[in-house]
Amino acid sequence: MARSSIYIVLVASLFTTTLAILTAQQNYLHNCAANVGEQCGKQFYSKLFTHNKTTITRDCCYKILQTGYSCHNKMTIFILETDPKFKNVDRNDYLTKSDHIFQKCNRFTEPENEEFLAKCIEKVGIDCGEEIFSKLINDKKISKHCCKKLVKTGEKCHTSMVQALIRTPTMRNIDAFQFLKKHKKIFNDCKYTG
Repeated sequence: MARSSIYIVLVASLFTTTLAILTAQQNYLHNCAANVGEQCGKQFYSKLFTHNKTTITRDCCYKILQTGYSCHNKMTIFILETDPKFKNVDRNDYLTKSDHIFQKCNRFTEPENEEFLAKCIEKVGIDCGEEIFSKLINDKKISKHCCKKLVKTGEKCHTSMVQALIRTPTMRNIDAFQFLKKHKKIFNDCKYTG
């Protein structure tokens, strides 16, 4: 009798633990999908799982990178495991293609090398960098001094710093296309007012 009670407790404990893990995984995947968004999710799905000549936009590439490789990979695996169309397919082919898409997006949105970026950051400086960041994010004012520094640093530096910034997970709610458009406007405004 005592053995069966212990067995029931162990089974109940295992069942509860399994449900908690499944719920955590479902929440994780739900957050991944929400961060990628419906439009970019459709582009990715079409590129990976159909024979359409779908192109993933730069904005969607940023979304995929912002979400991160782990989310990207786990969403691919989830689709392969749950969609009946993929029950009897070689999953390695799809996982390889998924990796290829992630790497292509990485190359497509990659800023200049780290050494170049470090020099750009050094030229702008911490205080002006914070002002420019505040302008990009919160539409705060940039001083004439920082505008001059930005223009002196050059558009290539400014673009590379913004590209590096967009790729970070903390920027996943930013519309990359609008953000890049805004960075050009900031640079041009500084160029004509500085």
